[in-house]
Amino acid sequence: MITDLTVLFDNYPAEEGFETGWGYSCFIKKGYGGILFDTGADGQKLLRNIQKAGIKPSSISRIVISHFHKDHSGGLKEAAGLNSKAEIYVPASIYEEVKALLPDSRVHKVSSDSVEIMYGVYLTGELGEKIKEVSLIMDTGGGLVIVTGCAHPGVKEIIEKATSIVNQNVFALIGGLHLKDKKEEEIYELIDYLKSKKLKYIAPSHCSGDLSRKLFKENFGSGFIASGVGSHIYIGGFCEY
Repeated sequence: MITDLTVLFDNYPAEEGFETGWGYSCFIKKGYGGILFDTGADGQKLLRNIQKAGIKPSSISRIVISHFHKDHSGGLKEAAGLNSKAEIYVPASIYEEVKALLPDSRVHKVSSDSVEIMYGVYLTGELGEKIKEVSLIMDTGGGLVIVTGCAHPGVKEIIEKATSIVNQNVFALIGGLHLKDKKEEEIYELIDYLKSKKLKYIAPSHCSGDLSRKLFKENFGSGFIASGVGSHIYIGGFCEY
């Protein structure tokens, strides 16, 4: 079954009619259900973008928070109210804070161990030191699709953990890559690493920064996706419209 991803919150614009804002959220459709990954900074803006995208609240069966910075978790309470049956996954380091916000049995603690939250969909487990974060991995059968919130632990660290969980090349990397303050030579070093991992598609947004988006476009050509709020990306056929 074809899986696709819709960006619902981003500071980069893409499709007309969607509201921008500093932060990140996307919806990954998987069969008859789907995963809301992060919730942006503003719950009401997120709800309007969900409605604009035509996503039914009943289809949100999982909610994942990568880390507790407001630009990724600010809309959690509103998102949790969309579907009372949706299971919620958060890093162990912020579990108590989330439980104070949502005293709900649906909230699951994600430790340093990976966890499969849907068939073929995994969380890396907590990574990083100062800011602990989880990323999402999809096993397409032909390579991994990795979705990051901000990539605070580092893109290389996330990819190494992902490929240790599922031993495949990385097909696509989507989300915030926290490169906005990196120098050109540092980004080129990352590009070389990504090419060594056989990366075919990259859709950087949010905190990735304009310079990295420019350099990724130059170096990945048709494999670069100018992702922003409203972008709709097919994981199966992997094209964007």
